Amino acid sequence: MDDKKELFENLPVRKAMFKFVMPTVLSQLVTIIYNLGDTFFVGHTGDSDQLSALTLSFPIFMMLTALANLFGIGANSMISRSLGISNEKQAKAVSTFSFYGGISVTAFFILLLVIFMNPVLIAMGASSNTYEFTKDYITWVVVIGGIPSVAGMLLAHMLRAEGNSKQASIGMSMGGVINIILDFIFVPLMGKGITGAAIATALSNVAVCIYFFILIYKKRDTTVICLNLKKFRLPAKIMSEVIFVGFPASLLIILGSTANIVLTHYMSDYGDINVAAFGVVQKVGSIAIQITVGVTQGIMPLLGYNFATGNEKRVRAVNNNTIVLLSAYTVVCVAAAELFPEKIMALFTSDNQTIAYGAVFMKKWFFCVPGMCYTCLFNSIFQAIGKWKQSMALSLLRQAVFLIPMLIILNNTLGMYGLVWAQPISDTVALIAGIGIYGYMSRHGQLKCDVSCV
Repeated sequence: MDDKKELFENLPVRKAMFKFVMPTVLSQLVTIIYNLGDTFFVGHTGDSDQLSALTLSFPIFMMLTALANLFGIGANSMISRSLGISNEKQAKAVSTFSFYGGISVTAFFILLLVIFMNPVLIAMGASSNTYEFTKDYITWVVVIGGIPSVAGMLLAHMLRAEGNSKQASIGMSMGGVINIILDFIFVPLMGKGITGAAIATALSNVAVCIYFFILIYKKRDTTVICLNLKKFRLPAKIMSEVIFVGFPASLLIILGSTANIVLTHYMSDYGDINVAAFGVVQKVGSIAIQITVGVTQGIMPLLGYNFATGNEKRVRAVNNNTIVLLSAYTVVCVAAAELFPEKIMALFTSDNQTIAYGAVFMKKWFFCVPGMCYTCLFNSIFQAIGKWKQSMALSLLRQAVFLIPMLIILNNTLGMYGLVWAQPISDTVALIAGIGIYGYMSRHGQLKCDVSCV
């Protein structure tokens, strides 16, 4: 416990942030590489239909992250706050509830997906050319590999919560490396195309899950992560707190996936090649948002712990340093997309028409990056300190109130390019809303700890 106190409370803010953030960012970098790995290898098959299928599969794949966030983000916040008040027993119970709750909900989601696979794929915009490719990818990655994928993400969230960001990052990074190797074997060497990429992703997620199980077993005497159901004792109030804190993060992805389904459904009217081009742009854009996720999830345990101890000065210092860091990062991202769109697209596909459409899409769509990054930060701050209502409000505003209606309106008025502009406009408005919510909380002392909420 003394080591945790030194890390959470006594280490200078920037050094503490580095220790929490760097492993998480490195993990996200590897995650980005293996997410883009599928796009890279499938894109270089020269088959735009398979590339389109990857785009169509993305919202369903992201539902796994939503389910992991529902329990994992709440567990991260509650475990770190429990450690802040030296309540390790509560932290252990939270980990047990979150792990088995996440697995159970994932199993139910997979069952529903199997039953309604056909209407779901049609609603997403799968055509006769892309239907079978999309079905194969979702079957391997979600139906077969969904539970190991969610289990790995849940355990990574919990390890970060107790200060073991390095171990969490090693596990996720290992999965990325395995996925890239298997992608190379299954796609170009064995010629299995998108199915091979899906098998590679499923197997790598199983490997991550096994690694975390072994790690937690070896650390069983020192870790607060407990997977023994017999020792589970947790008041209903704490369980609901875990769900309430995690729900906005989950809702953000669910609404984002819904918006993606709406977008790909409309974009498919303009041809499969446009779906493929825009899918590459979104995957490249995931680099910007995933690095931000690494930063913002990295600071969550630091915020939650110091919030619980009442160290308002340290909480504000972490927030301010993160804002400065993200400001510089977003400038670099937007500049790269504006200056080198064709070169970036060419990295992921050899089809000239896909490159041409994607370059135009990229120069417009990447203006959403500042809004995406900062709303992600605000949501993480709210979740870390248990302010789930504010996080929920911002998530609903960004996706349900702004983005989905914007997609419908701009598609009807501006056509294909209206779909591209919908995200930048919506995220900019959400950024303004996030600044307003954060400013209101700061002025009214809501960043101060209320011990009753821990």
